[in-house]
Order: sequence, then structure tokens, then C-alpha cells
Amino acid sequence: MRPANARIVVASNRGPVSFERDRAGLRAQRGAGGLVTALTGAMHRTGGLWVAAAMTEGDREVARRDGGRIDLEGEGAVTHLRFLEFPPEVFDRYYNGVANGILWFVHHYLWDTVRSPAFDDSTEAAWQDYVRVNRAFAEALADEGERSPTEPLYLVQDYHLSLVPRFLRDLRPGALIAHFSHTPMAGPTYLRILPIRMREAILRGLLGADVLGFHSPAWAENFLMSCRGVSGARVDLQRSRVTIEGREVLVKVHPISIDADAIRRTGASPEVQELRRQLARWRGDAKLLLRVDRLELTKNIVRGFRAFEIFLEQRPEWRGRVRFLALLSPSRQDLPEYRAYAEECVAEAERVNRAWGDADWTPIEVRLRDDYAGAVAAYGLYDALLVNPVFDGMNLVAMEGPVANRRHGVLVLSRNAGAFGRLGRYALGLNPFDVRETAERIAEALTLPEHERRRRARGLSRLVLANPPERWVGGQLEDLERARRRRRA
Repeated sequence: MRPANARIVVASNRGPVSFERDRAGLRAQRGAGGLVTALTGAMHRTGGLWVAAAMTEGDREVARRDGGRIDLEGEGAVTHLRFLEFPPEVFDRYYNGVANGILWFVHHYLWDTVRSPAFDDSTEAAWQDYVRVNRAFAEALADEGERSPTEPLYLVQDYHLSLVPRFLRDLRPGALIAHFSHTPMAGPTYLRILPIRMREAILRGLLGADVLGFHSPAWAENFLMSCRGVSGARVDLQRSRVTIEGREVLVKVHPISIDADAIRRTGASPEVQELRRQLARWRGDAKLLLRVDRLELTKNIVRGFRAFEIFLEQRPEWRGRVRFLALLSPSRQDLPEYRAYAEECVAEAERVNRAWGDADWTPIEVRLRDDYAGAVAAYGLYDALLVNPVFDGMNLVAMEGPVANRRHGVLVLSRNAGAFGRLGRYALGLNPFDVRETAERIAEALTLPEHERRRRARGLSRLVLANPPERWVGGQLEDLERARRRRRA
């Protein structure tokens, strides 16, 4: 376990809170998601520091005063938040140009390789700013290590900061560093799409850590296989480790989970209860097929709508007896690919509605907005939950839905989601590219006998509750402590 006096230092692109200015002044809003829940829970109990990029104007205002630091009160200790500010054009090239425009695409296998990508001088300029931001994070972490009376445990998060472990290792050779990838990891063949210098830098950057974490064995294996192409690296697939420059790097699997108690508290709130009543009236006597997603290229929304159309075509008895509610949150609208995809999703739903709907029944209801309370209300009512990403590091919707649902709803889950490795035995699995299979799984989910629905629903809930968020961060800290002991041996 983590030593009692060890300080946790977290680095991520987005911090645990963001700040917006209103008439009353700066207002803090807590970030959502398993990463924030797990890490803030651990740090509120032990204290520590979180280093993040200033994302909003309010964040930048904080970054310009008091050294960019702000204290966040917790249950037993204070978490210190430190914002790093970057010129807008630098941050844009790092964030949109490389992190989201290249690394997100490669790790999720999103490119139409007949037409894209095409790397040029603008790619190189963006890459230099990605390096610049990663180096700045590493320097800030090293600075915090100098200030700390004991050697911190560094927890570096995600693809935005792939180079940080190597840069931090150069600055503090004895540092104890973990890096966790919340996305899938591209395999060696697809990773070779990247310019060789970029690919080599990313793999060597990650290998600067003592421990590398992934949500799924498939993503860990892809990383290990990719490292076979790194000069000087010796890969041990059986023991899941890489030896490089005289150091041993452990590659571990730690599936993240959700704060089930928080979701259930939200579900019991008066606001959500009223939203649930409104949804129940809207649904009427029909069955409810639900999806809850960011408007994200990886989420496979268009194929989901096409599969639902096939279901209606092949099973005419269901027309008018099922409603498909799609709660979609706009995402990354600065990128043209995302704007185009959002328009395509809406257009596809409208096409299906024109083809199959009538005056009394609209097959697909699309709601475009960030609405967490509305999502939790809908979780309580679905008969089937469709989660069909093309690839996903984990997918928390697949966990949120089952713990909030009240109707023994059935989870229809992509086999390419990291969550499938944990939840697949109680879900209906599908190939996300096969719309006919998806249509069959929708039909199966809506017609399963009640005893089978109950068995699966209980199994899903039990698996999620057995893996609380603190286990995810605790496992990483234990890995770092093992690395410390190996060094001393």
C-alpha cells in the first residue's frame, strides 16, 4: 500500500474543477467522470496536488494569480490545484491539432486511410507545441517534487500527456511515475500511420514511467506489441513488462468504475424524479430503447440509428411500440469532423423518422444538450440500453445505466468497448460495425424473458458495485509502491 507520508501529485489536461466568471465572481464547477471522482476522492483523504491546463477564461484568471494555485477543501485534507496557462494558439495546436486531431484518431482507429491523414508542415508545427506543453507539465511536476519533503507519487493521465513521463524522468531520475491511458491503445500496425518521429516519441515518452495502466487487457497488449518496435526495448509479454535503459516498466490493467452511490443519490433527487415522470408520460406504453453519448466520432451513433431502422423493417409488429431516445451532448465542435458528424447524426435520425414514423409516433427522439440529470432520469426507465462504440477505452455509460435502472433493463454492448471485458457476460454483445447483428441484439433485448432480464441486471449491478472508483486509484498506488521496493531490492 501507499506509504502514509507519500504525497500524490496528479497531472491531467483538465482539472478536477473549472472556473467561470459570473456576476457573483469566479464560480467553480466540478468536473464529471470516473477519473475526477476516483482521484479527487483519494486526494481529499490524503492531500496532494493536481496540475492541469487552464481551459476556461476563469481558469486562466486563476492561473495568473497566486502562482496559479488554489486550495480545494476535502473530507480530511486539502488538495492543491495548480493551473498551467499557455498562449491560446499553442494550446489549440497541442489540444486540437495533436491530442484530439491525431492521437485520439489513431487510438480509436478513426481515419479513413484512403483520404486521411496527410501529415505536413502544419502537423510538425502542432507537434512542436504538443512537445512544448508536455515539457511544461513535466517541469511543473519536477518543481513540485523539489518542494515536497518526500518523493511524490506521480499519477499522469491520458494521451494528452504521453511525453510527460520521459521528460519528468530526465528531470528527476528517481521519480516514481505512473501513467494511465483512458483511451484504447492502437496496435503496432495502425500506430505506424504516425510519422516515425512522433510514434517513437510517444512510445518512449510513455516508457519513462515505472507503471503504465490501461482499462482493458486488449489495450495493454497492443501497447506491449507496439514496444517491440522500439530500439533497445525488451518486451516480456507473459509478465507484461518492458525493460529499457536498465529500468523495468510494468504494464497493468486497472478498469475504472463509477461512483454508484452518487448516481443513485442523483436519481433520488426531486429534480430527477420529476424528469423521470415527464419521460414516463412521453414514453407511454411503449418500450424505451436508450442511448446516452457525447456527439463523438467513436460512439457509432449513425450505425445505431441504421440498426434500429433494420429492426423496424424486419419486425413490423414493433412499429409504434418502441421509442428510441438518444441523449447526445455536443463535443469538440472546434473540429470540423465533429461538426459534420453531429449534422450527420441528426440527419440520419430525421431520415428514419420520415421513413417509418407517423402522426402518432416518432421512432427516434434526439435531444442535443448537456443534461446529466436528464440522463440519470432516462437511465431509470430504459428497457434496453444501446452502447455500441467502434472502440472505447472503457465506457462509463455501460456502468451508469445498470446501477440507476429500475426496470431490469438489458445492456447491449459493443465488444470493442473496454467495459465489455468486465460486463460482457451479463450484456448482449455486438460487433459495432455489423448493423444487422446490432438490430438482432435490439430485438433480443426487448424480448428477453423477465427472469433472464432480472438475472442480467443483477449481475451487471453487482459487478459495478464490486469495483468502486477508489480501487482503481488504489491499484496504481500499490503498483508504484512495488516499483519502489524493486528499486531497493
